[in-house]
Amino acid sequence: MSRTLVYLIYFTLYSFLLLFIGKSSLRDSDSIEKFFVGEKKTGTRALFFTFVGTWISAATILGYTGNVYQNGTRVLAVSVIPWFMGAMLLYAVVNRIREYDILTIPEFFEKRFHSGLLQTMSALLMAGGYILYLVIQIKGFGIAASSLLNIDYKVAVFLVYLFILYSTFGGFNSVTKSDACNLIMLTISVGVVYFAVLGRIDNAGLLTDALVEERIVSQGFPVKGAGEFDGYSTLMYATTFFGWGMGLAANPQYLIRIVAARDRQSAKKTILWALVFLAGIYFALTETGLGLRILYPDLIEICGADDVFVYAVNNRMFSQFSGFFLLSVIGACVSTANSQLLLIGSSLAYDVTARMRKRKLSEEKLLNLTRIYIFIGGTAALLLSLNPPEDILSFGSDIWGLFSAMLAPLIYGGLYYKNSSRRGAVAAFLTGAVCSGLFYRLDLPVYWAFPATACSGAVFFAVPALERLRKKGGSLSERGERR
Repeated sequence: MSRTLVYLIYFTLYSFLLLFIGKSSLRDSDSIEKFFVGEKKTGTRALFFTFVGTWISAATILGYTGNVYQNGTRVLAVSVIPWFMGAMLLYAVVNRIREYDILTIPEFFEKRFHSGLLQTMSALLMAGGYILYLVIQIKGFGIAASSLLNIDYKVAVFLVYLFILYSTFGGFNSVTKSDACNLIMLTISVGVVYFAVLGRIDNAGLLTDALVEERIVSQGFPVKGAGEFDGYSTLMYATTFFGWGMGLAANPQYLIRIVAARDRQSAKKTILWALVFLAGIYFALTETGLGLRILYPDLIEICGADDVFVYAVNNRMFSQFSGFFLLSVIGACVSTANSQLLLIGSSLAYDVTARMRKRKLSEEKLLNLTRIYIFIGGTAALLLSLNPPEDILSFGSDIWGLFSAMLAPLIYGGLYYKNSSRRGAVAAFLTGAVCSGLFYRLDLPVYWAFPATACSGAVFFAVPALERLRKKGGSLSERGERR
């Protein structure tokens, strides 16, 4: 049986599976609470699958592994370590954010700061940021699908509609079910590829940067890095936390899963078990990236970071399992994409359009409007993905940097600082936007999102302090006049 035919069988079966999941979930999504957050009844097991499934994206499977291939374990400092630190911050806010009766994260800003403007602006930020981030998922989908079906990348990305729309139109329950399916497939794939790679290396043991250098030099290949993270200073590595790390901690796609949990304990257990599971996944991917560098050191001249993993499995290590692996990569892209499309649709329909309308929209109209925005958001991301970024890991970090600068002070300050004010929150949001645009263009010794977040945070705390001083000064003046 030919390779293309085997791959086509895999693809067809997966398409029918997602179609079945999406169609069966339509009946369970007849209200906005069900569609947005699964009625807030999601248990630990289902929540674990959707939390981890949303986390593991093309940036993890392709971007992270490819950058480890190029630059070794120092990539941990700009990705995995900040990711895990951000997850611990999510754990810290579980109790507080669940005190608010909300269906979307922008609605939290309205209830906490009594600002409809802030609700609308944050929803627009989410929609724009996720459309850009969807480009990463569609690129990963295109890389895998083009290899799977032996078609051009630009043709392959159009097939993304068959997957992300199937699994998103059914709402939160559909996303949760498809995430479970995709995560199981991906776990099997990562484990099989890990053992396949290490099984080809003599006396492998635990792969390290030193061992990789020794092995590739012995093969006559030079030791050199490549890619976005080559040449980063210690200060730059440290401050990249304000991209992936703080951006993850302020990311609505994870915060909304805390809201959707059945109870607080379910949310906390999910985050802890997710970190344990992800530690194993990242260990396997790190060792796989190092192992591929030993086995195929010439790929550094042939492939970009995002293409290394797929190219190696599909060409240098081809087997009957390769099709299942490529399908698992597609699944990882779908699991992140459908979560973000759901948030694009819900935020634009519920937090923007519904607020602008004078008459209250019925739930049926809101659901239909949400699906229309899902389609529009997917189309916009698809068009942008025709000219994708070269390095999805660094591109994703920059997008998360926007969430760090514009949302992190509002979320964590709003939950923990009782004296915060509406004016301070709005000013901090706008400051984060302005500083992000300013610092991103400058050649700084630190990651640009660090000073942008610092400025936004400073404004968040300074404005209410000034308001209190002004109020206190006004009271003293009134007392002086009375005397």
